[in-house]
Amino acid sequence: MDEVDLYSELSAVRSQLVDVLGLEAAGVLQQLCSLLNAEEQEEVNRTADRKGRVSLIVDLFRDKDPGTCRQFIQTLCMICNELPMQLETRLMSAAGDGNPSEISPTEYPSCAPDDPSHSFQENPRRRHATKSVQATETKYPRIDFAERYKSLMMKMLLLRYEKIPEDLLKRVTLDKTFISVVKKNATKLRERIDRTRDEPCVSQDSEDGTDTMVKISDLLEPSTTSDSRVIVLLGKAGTGKTMLMHNICHQWAKGTFAQFQFTFLFEFRQLNLVKRTLTLRQLLFNFFLMPEEEQDAVFEFISANPRGVCLIFDGYDEFLGKFSPATPDICRDPLKPLSVAELFSGLYTGSILNGCTLLVTCRPKDVLDLPLSAVDRVGEVLGFDHRRVEEYALHFFRDSLYKEQAVAHLMENRNILNMCYVPALCFISCVCLDDLLSTGSSRPLLPSTMTQFYINMLTAFLRKKDAVSSSVATEPLLLQKYQQEINGLCQLAMKGLEKSNIVFYTRDVPESVMRFASDNGFLTAFEVKKEDGTKDLGCAFAHLTMQEFFAALHLITSDSVTEAQLKKKFNLKSKWISRNDPKSVFTDTFHIFVSGLSSRECTQFLSRLARRHLPWVEKRQKVILEILKKLAASNLTGPKIIELCHCTYETQDLELAKLIGASLTYELRNFRLTPVDMTALVFVMNTGGVSVCLDLAGCSMERDCLEVLPSCKTIHTLIFRSRKYDDRFAEALSAVLPKIGSLKKFEFVGGHITKLGATKLASAIQHCHHLEEINFNDNFLTDEGISEIANSFPKMKTLCKMTLGNNAATVDGTLSLVKTMSTCSSIEKIHVLGTKTAEVIFSRGSGNLPESSAGEATRCSLNRKLSLVMCSITSQHVGQLCEILQRCPGLSEVDLSGNYLQDEGCKALIDCLPRLNISKQIILSNNHFSEEGLCSLSHSLNVCPNVVEVEGRHKSPETAVIRFAGSSTGGASDSEAKGGDSGGNTLKQNLKVSKKLRLTSCNIQPRHLEKLFQTVKLCSDLEELDLSDNALGDRGLARLIKHLPGLQGVRVINVSNNLVTMDSIVCLAGSLCTCKNICEVDMSSGGGKNLFIKFHRSPVSEAPGTCSEEHENGQGFSKRFSLRESDIDARNMDRLCRRLTQCEGLAELDFSDSVLDDKSIEKLLSHLPQLQPLKLLNISNSRISTDGALLLVQSLLHCERVRAVELRPKGEAFIKFVKMKADQATCKLNEYNLDKKNVEKLSGILEKCSHLSEVDLSSNLLKDEGVKCFLDFLPRLQISNAVNLNNNKLSQVGVLYLVDSMSICNRVVEVEVCLGTEEKSLIRFMQGEERSGAVRSILQGDCASVSERVKAGPCSAVPRHISLKECSFGLEHLVKLAAILERSPNLVTLDLSYNTLQKEGFPALQNALANLKSLRSLQIRNNGMTFEAVVNLVRELKGCPDVLTVRIEEPWIQSEGAVCLVFACIQLNSNILEIRVHKNTVHITMENPNLPTTGSMDSAANRDLGSRASVFAGCHVRSISLIHCGLQDHNLPLLTSLGEHCLQLQELDLSHSSIGSMGAVTLSQILPSLGRLKKLSLSHNKIGDAGATAVADILPGMSRLRQINISCCSAVSSTGGLVLVQALCKCTSLEEINLDALPLDPQGITCLAEALSSMTSAKKLILSDVNTSVEGGVYLVDSLKWCTRIEEIDLGNNRIGDKGALKLVQHISGWKNLRKISLSQNSIGDAGGKKLADALSNCRLIEEICLANNSIGDEAAVKLADVLPIMTHLKVLSLQANRITPHGGSKLAQMLPTCKQLEEISLSENTIGREGAFHLADALPRMKSLKKLDLKLINISDSDSIHLAVSLGHCPTIEEVNLSWNYIGDDAALKIAEILPRMKRLKELDLECNKITELGAKKLAERLRNCPAVKVLRLWKNQIPKEVAQALQDKDSRLNFSSV
Repeated sequence: MDEVDLYSELSAVRSQLVDVLGLEAAGVLQQLCSLLNAEEQEEVNRTADRKGRVSLIVDLFRDKDPGTCRQFIQTLCMICNELPMQLETRLMSAAGDGNPSEISPTEYPSCAPDDPSHSFQENPRRRHATKSVQATETKYPRIDFAERYKSLMMKMLLLRYEKIPEDLLKRVTLDKTFISVVKKNATKLRERIDRTRDEPCVSQDSEDGTDTMVKISDLLEPSTTSDSRVIVLLGKAGTGKTMLMHNICHQWAKGTFAQFQFTFLFEFRQLNLVKRTLTLRQLLFNFFLMPEEEQDAVFEFISANPRGVCLIFDGYDEFLGKFSPATPDICRDPLKPLSVAELFSGLYTGSILNGCTLLVTCRPKDVLDLPLSAVDRVGEVLGFDHRRVEEYALHFFRDSLYKEQAVAHLMENRNILNMCYVPALCFISCVCLDDLLSTGSSRPLLPSTMTQFYINMLTAFLRKKDAVSSSVATEPLLLQKYQQEINGLCQLAMKGLEKSNIVFYTRDVPESVMRFASDNGFLTAFEVKKEDGTKDLGCAFAHLTMQEFFAALHLITSDSVTEAQLKKKFNLKSKWISRNDPKSVFTDTFHIFVSGLSSRECTQFLSRLARRHLPWVEKRQKVILEILKKLAASNLTGPKIIELCHCTYETQDLELAKLIGASLTYELRNFRLTPVDMTALVFVMNTGGVSVCLDLAGCSMERDCLEVLPSCKTIHTLIFRSRKYDDRFAEALSAVLPKIGSLKKFEFVGGHITKLGATKLASAIQHCHHLEEINFNDNFLTDEGISEIANSFPKMKTLCKMTLGNNAATVDGTLSLVKTMSTCSSIEKIHVLGTKTAEVIFSRGSGNLPESSAGEATRCSLNRKLSLVMCSITSQHVGQLCEILQRCPGLSEVDLSGNYLQDEGCKALIDCLPRLNISKQIILSNNHFSEEGLCSLSHSLNVCPNVVEVEGRHKSPETAVIRFAGSSTGGASDSEAKGGDSGGNTLKQNLKVSKKLRLTSCNIQPRHLEKLFQTVKLCSDLEELDLSDNALGDRGLARLIKHLPGLQGVRVINVSNNLVTMDSIVCLAGSLCTCKNICEVDMSSGGGKNLFIKFHRSPVSEAPGTCSEEHENGQGFSKRFSLRESDIDARNMDRLCRRLTQCEGLAELDFSDSVLDDKSIEKLLSHLPQLQPLKLLNISNSRISTDGALLLVQSLLHCERVRAVELRPKGEAFIKFVKMKADQATCKLNEYNLDKKNVEKLSGILEKCSHLSEVDLSSNLLKDEGVKCFLDFLPRLQISNAVNLNNNKLSQVGVLYLVDSMSICNRVVEVEVCLGTEEKSLIRFMQGEERSGAVRSILQGDCASVSERVKAGPCSAVPRHISLKECSFGLEHLVKLAAILERSPNLVTLDLSYNTLQKEGFPALQNALANLKSLRSLQIRNNGMTFEAVVNLVRELKGCPDVLTVRIEEPWIQSEGAVCLVFACIQLNSNILEIRVHKNTVHITMENPNLPTTGSMDSAANRDLGSRASVFAGCHVRSISLIHCGLQDHNLPLLTSLGEHCLQLQELDLSHSSIGSMGAVTLSQILPSLGRLKKLSLSHNKIGDAGATAVADILPGMSRLRQINISCCSAVSSTGGLVLVQALCKCTSLEEINLDALPLDPQGITCLAEALSSMTSAKKLILSDVNTSVEGGVYLVDSLKWCTRIEEIDLGNNRIGDKGALKLVQHISGWKNLRKISLSQNSIGDAGGKKLADALSNCRLIEEICLANNSIGDEAAVKLADVLPIMTHLKVLSLQANRITPHGGSKLAQMLPTCKQLEEISLSENTIGREGAFHLADALPRMKSLKKLDLKLINISDSDSIHLAVSLGHCPTIEEVNLSWNYIGDDAALKIAEILPRMKRLKELDLECNKITELGAKKLAERLRNCPAVKVLRLWKNQIPKEVAQALQDKDSRLNFSSV
């Protein structure tokens, strides 16, 4: 070779040579460097970088003379260990014939390679270059053997591929197939694999990187390291992975991949046949190619040069074994025999043949088995795209006459084209198309599914083999001819599938099947290497999918497969859902083929192939469909969804597709999607028929996939999220989006689009006419991209929301977004938060606005908001921003917080305010303002007339807000929105606007005040000034006080937390006196915490309708001074009081929560008489000693104006005053733990007070001794009302002290004691009216009694009452109690409940009770009394001189015990008139038979009893009731003697019992003996038809019966009902009948109607829920015309309708005595309602009207309103759920006050709304008798409810209010809380299901404490957090937050 070739060759391989030398040991470089001169060596050593040094060495030798250059190459080839053979051959060839052996290694300078100072020693892993002469001499023979082996390999491969016939399978142009290479981050990839190992079938498509299209040569480029390089090539079935591997081998044999000296190809499907262990050498030579000579030398060379070795393992997904990590001993002994799995694992991890290149192909789902941390590169075979399909089709049909037609047909059919993207399916499609076109068809109809393609392929292959046309060789004929061979092939395929075999030995395949399959191209035969190196003949299906297809055929058509086995083999649920499935081999499409064969289109084919009838095939197909249906309920994700869609698509079953399509969630993550996948997916979504969200995150796809989307008609939401979605993807997507007609929401988040992509998408979304929401978050959009998208806003008519956060926009981009508010009228809100958030909210109906027309605001929302938070806006941007805002109409709020405006920007913005049209507020918080800058905000109050409030705060959080009164275009103000005054006040509001200035925590000092007050004084409308949390101090406060007279319009000044002292407080007290407009000074913590100065509004500014309080000072308002939470010593108290005594009109003095010592209190008491206007002294929660409290009690003596003294150490405490002298006074001293000395001192004070009405000493731990001490003073205390001694830890002894007070003090008339959980001790004194009644009683007696009573005094004649509960008396206590009771004068009522009455002591008590001649009521409940004790007591009480009522309650009074007790009492006490048992209580009324029937009683209570006794004079038991006491049928025989003992019995009530049919029969035997019975009640008994018949039999014989109640008797059928009604026909004297819920059929209704027509005496008829038809209801109503004496009638739930109502109207006019009528749930409409209202006007005595749950509507409501004034006795009106609107509700509300006795109103479930609520609120204060108001679900808002709440405060009698299920919010809740204490009788308030939040709930709970009468306040289903609700309920159990 000449010198030119030498230098040119060296230049050509320079880069490769540098890479190789960079891997060599330091000694090798040193030896090469020694060939250079000293100067050159020094230059090399000065180069720091190793690669630089190597490059310099090569370049220096390139510049040498040819001899030196040749010497360099020869030495290089001899000493380099890492030099590839191909490179070495090229270099030696270029160097010529020089003998390198002539150059001895000793000629080079010696150098220790391990010397640490040597500059080249960097890689200790490499072998040293210094070798023995022997090793050097053996190098070339080894190289020669290796070269010969390489040549042998290339020759073998070339020969192998040249022998392959030019058949159809050879036509794929694999060298042009593109793959996608993803650069992997090993750590992220490992984490991703770990997260998905439990998810079978998950592809590893990275979301973090983008796919790069490269050629195969780029994928296999040389490595720069010495370690093994692993390349994993993924690809779905049929994409051509195997053919690509063969192509690589073929190209290598041609010399393409020169970096590899050896290339080995192993197919896992053949390696599966290897069962024994192998060495690496055996694997390489026995299973690829055996060297012809020197195997050891060749293997040694391979082992020594691994970088030149490429090992290809094809089809890891077909491998039966699993990857197993290599053990350390494999590295030490590379010749050790290993299993195939271990050999592969060792090569994979570099433990074996480290440095080689390993190429592995695999299907995506099986990559989970491989540790990807060792992978260098990952590629994926994509198959064909649109262009490649066309190219392949042209190549396939290149010699065909119909080439153009075939290609056009493929490209025009979208479904077929999508299928052709898989090369294997493309081949099948071309085969089928070729077969169809060969028949001469111009428009061939191709199948629509892959399964049908394979079926067509089968017949096409058979037809092509027979070389006949389809007209001759039809499918039935071909199947009949080859049926046996096809079945044999199917059986072989299934056998291989079950045993995981792909390769079969030909000897194992039947000869006929082998011949048939190979002749038709189904099987291919090839040479198989055996374990011992010998060869055998094997075969495999032409493609794996073909084997799966034939296996699926076997599964469906074989008789050997039962249905159970079919289900087991097609168990997709376990395949897809279980986490630890064993690895399954090549079954990617098996389930798809099985699904496809279940299609109806395949039924005929399967029937012919199986030679079975169609039903047999259809039954097996149904099994497959049912399995697929069950999968619809599974929680499938990702590839599993696609697999299920493929299966569904193959079936072409619309019912199945609809079920699955409606059930799936379409979230697809990180795997590649193909057009075939998209076709199946769209088919399922379309058929599902429901709107779907398609969420694609990190899924790789081509443009062809996107083009499938427009065919989907159900995509509601489309989401793309991945960095791999870039501008190119966006451009492709933009062509598709407008075609998706159903799209409403589009998200492109986490992508990589810039301005280019944004421009394309912005243009596309303008044509999406239904798009409502767009999300472009987290992309790379710059200002230009944002602007492009923003420009599209006006053209998008349906857009509601656009999100653009987390992009690359600057302030300019943000402002360009804001500009759109001036051009797009539909934008309601723009919210930008830094770079993270950017949202645009639209209203419906977009449109353009002229840029200059501010008057166009009416076209926009008046509540538009702009939020630009943390957007880096500075003062430089303020001008531009204001120009934009000036053109934006309808703005209500602008938020610029978190920017950098600073003081300069603030000033500029304030100057622009008059030109801005903002209705609510501008937020400027956190804009780096100084103190002066915040103070300058106050100028806006004067600069802009619309500014109503300025708020500034400097401390964290920094706050700056400017609020406005409303827009200049007439927007409603806040007050109007909340229901403020309208009409006449509108003009005043427009003329004057109240303003507020709040500058808190701004470090304002006295020096700032002058300048500040200059601004304040200029603002005449300023009402509130807040300067709290500043640094004013005493000097600043003094300056402020000087300015107070000049602040005429200010209402309140807040100067809290300004470091003031008591001197300032005294000064403020003086200003309260001197400044006439100050009405209140409110301070806490000595002024350090709160300090408010409040002013009275001048009469000129008083709002119309407000009324001021009148005071004696003539100013028209009262004043208040409050100093709370302060320590006030005597000196300061004196100073304060001296100032305050000079204050005219001081009505309230508040020292609550303060510390007051005894001397301070003395000073306060000394000044009280001088504080003439004072009404209240509040000392709640103040720290006062007991002596101090007693001093305050002395105020009752020192100040005659004191009306009440109420003191407690914690809680509410006060002294109240009246204007003049108090007539009565109360004293409450609670929770002070008074000892005996304190009690004596207190009693001494109270003794001097002559006008005491009540004394409360509860909760003072007085105990027995303290109570006794106080009771000793009781006769000397002039108390007129009561003494409260609750919660004083009394024992039974103390109770006896209290009871004995009646004998100690003759003014005591009542003692009530309870020692239970809530201890109660109350003494009540005789009132004036009671004393007058007692005098009258004395004078009305006979002469003897009068003289005796006059002598005893009037107090002896006053009735007295004792109640003792839960006292647990012992024997000793009962004896003493009996003695006390005997000497208690005129004891009328005695209650002994929940005590423990000892058996031994009870006789004494019993004797005492028998001797109490004045006793009228005795109540003994739950005292543990036995049956004998009760009977004995009743017997002893038979000597009562007057009427006595006894009530005894014990748990054993039930069932038989109750009956026995009744009879025992009747037998033992002949004075019993009435005995009634209800539940566990017996009520007994006794009367002395000798009591005269005329005359008067001693008292009003006795007169009531006497009036009843006169009715029963001279009679025995008149009434017996056994109600709700568990009475059963076997108890009734005990009543058989009723007729014997109770001859006068007139009433018998056995309702709410369980007597049953047997009991009714027994009762029917008893009733005939009760000849005087007038009333019988059997309601709520389960008597059945037999019982009904028994009762019916005796009813006609009961001639005196006037009232009967057989309502709600269950188990009675219409037959029993008919029998009862027939009996009632004969009872014509009945006056009251209750048949509620008695089942009656038409015959029964007819009979009842006949009965009613003869009952002319009927007064009360309860006939609700007895009828089921309109005709029956009308007939029933018509029979009522003869009942002219009706007083009460209930026809509810009888479906009488308008027809029945009109019939009823004809009778009502004659019912002059009607008081109650109920027609609820009767379907009465407008016509019937109007006539009823008109007719009821004739019933002047009507008290109750119930028309609930009808549909009377507005016209009837108006008519009813017109007649309401006539109904003067009306008490109850129920119109619930009657379709009454605001018009009807308003009319009713206006007329309700005319019914003066109205107590209950229900308008619930009528939408009376705001108008109706307004009129009702106006009416309520005039309804003085109203007790219950039901306004549930009437559609009222929060503001509407405020008026109602105010009006309810004026209803003094209201007890129950229901406002649930409305829209009541906090404003109304606060108003309700305010008026709550005014409703003194309120028991229940229902506010369920409203909009009340924590604020309203807490206020309601706070005010509820002052409402003891309220039992429950319902707040369920409001907007109150659970934890808050629980906390509030824990404090007050009356608050109910549940639905119960």
